[in-house]
Amino acid sequence: MDELLGPASDDADHAGRDEPLLKVPDTPPWERLSVSRADLLRGAAGFLTFCFVDLVMMYAPLMGVYRSSLLPQFVALLVVAFGLGGLLAWQVRGAWRPFGYGMMLAWVALTLISVGFLTGVMR
Repeated sequence: MDELLGPASDDADHAGRDEPLLKVPDTPPWERLSVSRADLLRGAAGFLTFCFVDLVMMYAPLMGVYRSSLLPQFVALLVVAFGLGGLLAWQVRGAWRPFGYGMMLAWVALTLISVGFLTGVMR
C-alpha cells in the first residue's frame, strides 16, 4: 500500500527510525576545525610566494619607470592569485590546498593594505 498517503496503522507508530533525522557530531566544533602547524606553514608559504610575485611584477610601475596602464599587471596578479590559488585549493587539494588559500588571502590583504596600489586595482 502507499506508505506516504495511506492510513496509519498501529504498527507505524511504534516503528521508529534507528538513526536521527539530523546527525549531530560527537565532537565540539573547536576540535573538528583544528588546523595543523603544517597547514599554517603551507598557507604562509603561499602568502609569501604571492607577495614575492607581486613585488616582482609591481616594482617597475610603482617606481615610476613607465607611466602606462596597470591593467596587464592587475589581470596577471588576479589570475595568479585566484586562478592558480583556486586551482590548488579546489582541484589539486591535499597538501596544496592551504598554499592556494594563502595566495588568495595575500591578494586580498595586499589590496586592502595598499588601497589597491600593490595589486594594480588603483593607480
